[in-house]
Amino acid sequence: MFGCRLVVLFAVFLINANAFAYAPLNTDDAATVAKGSNQIEQYFFLISEYSPAANPEDGVSTGENYEGTGLARGFPLAYARGLTDSLDASFSPTFYATPSGGFSPIGNYTFAMKWRYLGDGERGLNAALKPMLILPATVDQQIYGLGNSALNAGLTAIFSYYWQSLELHVNTSYFRAPYDPTYQVGFSSDAKRTNLYAVSVAPVWQVAAQFKVALDLGVNTNPNEPDPSMTTYAMLALIYSPTKDLDLGIAYQRNATNFGSMFSANEPNTSRFQAGVTYRFD
Repeated sequence: MFGCRLVVLFAVFLINANAFAYAPLNTDDAATVAKGSNQIEQYFFLISEYSPAANPEDGVSTGENYEGTGLARGFPLAYARGLTDSLDASFSPTFYATPSGGFSPIGNYTFAMKWRYLGDGERGLNAALKPMLILPATVDQQIYGLGNSALNAGLTAIFSYYWQSLELHVNTSYFRAPYDPTYQVGFSSDAKRTNLYAVSVAPVWQVAAQFKVALDLGVNTNPNEPDPSMTTYAMLALIYSPTKDLDLGIAYQRNATNFGSMFSANEPNTSRFQAGVTYRFD
């Protein structure tokens, strides 16, 4: 139980906060939606846990604001619009098919803006800042691990470098994540850290005219107060772009205490599969 909680408790808010800016990755890129243009991203995720302990607890997959136990299925939707040539705004809720109960299945209402202050979003070195707000979940949603029953906020610094057939993206993030301590979070009564930090890196290779392959790696603060360790994740993703306005993405991610134990049968871990579509239009 302790080991599983240690591994998968990171309640990072990157996915809804980043609004799938580079779906299906957790790590964002510095490019912004073009002025007057729109972008819609609809994805499906499946989160599952493995633990050698008899009673795994508090499962969270980095990139999804989920701190519940057992299986989770969700449909995050993101909409973004370009406000200027270097500024966009986004909104992203998530519909949870599992778990379900006497609460709304829709949560994680996230508002974000991304300002690119360096570069053109296509070539060479680029940099951007992305502030975000996540609206409070209901008490029952917090109990089931679908968010915190308090206003959460964060800021991500984004650095990207674009070559002809290779991109490299680096994110550093801070999240202020208060919750209602009167109630459990994901059926756990353990105290939670409310100052969360994250660092991630994602190289993306253009392997063919319409295909990209990405590796996304990250290290994050463990929000479980009794545990001082960090958590890690690794993701492998494939992006297929049949047209310039349409992307189809698929990814598999594994969370663990450290990269060395990520695929060990003796250590707890959390897996996430996701697939979806990104569509851009004027």
